[in-house]
Amino acid sequence: MLTRRSELARLGSAALDLLFPRSCLGCRRRIAPGPAPLLLCASCRTRLEPVDRRAACRGCLRPLAPGGGPRPTCGGCRRRPPPFERALALWRFRPPLDEVVRAFKFRGLDFLGGELARAAIEAGVLAELTDLDLVAPVPLPWPRRLVRGFNQAERLARPFARALGLPLVEPLGRRALAPRQAGLARAERAANAARSLRIRPDSRLAGRRILLVDDVFTTGGTVAAAAALLAAQGAAAVVVLVAAWTPPEPPPELP
Repeated sequence: MLTRRSELARLGSAALDLLFPRSCLGCRRRIAPGPAPLLLCASCRTRLEPVDRRAACRGCLRPLAPGGGPRPTCGGCRRRPPPFERALALWRFRPPLDEVVRAFKFRGLDFLGGELARAAIEAGVLAELTDLDLVAPVPLPWPRRLVRGFNQAERLARPFARALGLPLVEPLGRRALAPRQAGLARAERAANAARSLRIRPDSRLAGRRILLVDDVFTTGGTVAAAAALLAAQGAAAVVVLVAAWTPPEPPPELP
């Protein structure tokens, strides 16, 4: 019976591919019939750039020299420790992943949240997510959530909660008129996030270890402000998990 159902599912998928051809989000070429994780062709999937989590700073995710021990930390994060225990990212926010994330957030392809989570789980990230009690997504302001139809961080967080066997909670809210983070400088991002985030009054976080999930880590201002709020409510620790890390732009070359 299962074999027959699998064959019917394969035939149904092939028929859909013929009726509604899919285009790769990375190169825009037609995708051959069959599975296409992240809606990328096989060639574009080889261009994804994983973050080496063994050599990434646990605070800002910048790459460090190998041999820094099991919890590598850069000098800046040692001087000013972030309000979270550790940050983990799966890939660099570079082509073609940037197009996957944009399609996920702005083109209504919310199923990509599950695909990103599935790819991360297959890459073994669950082994690094231990001794946790709750999973919480970074929130969206309600007008933006209404227009988009979903919160991308929640779509990404839910499969992790299910795989870890943990409750998904939403203790954080975001003020309706909060400016967008995109386009703001590093210091402005941190200040904007701190002003816009709030704790919901019915949250019970005392003593809990929380997995905080977001889509992209750029400066870390949003997750730092969220982690600080959770800690102020008694959370024992916050671990940050994001799909993508944005490498800082290199300084301009001198003439």
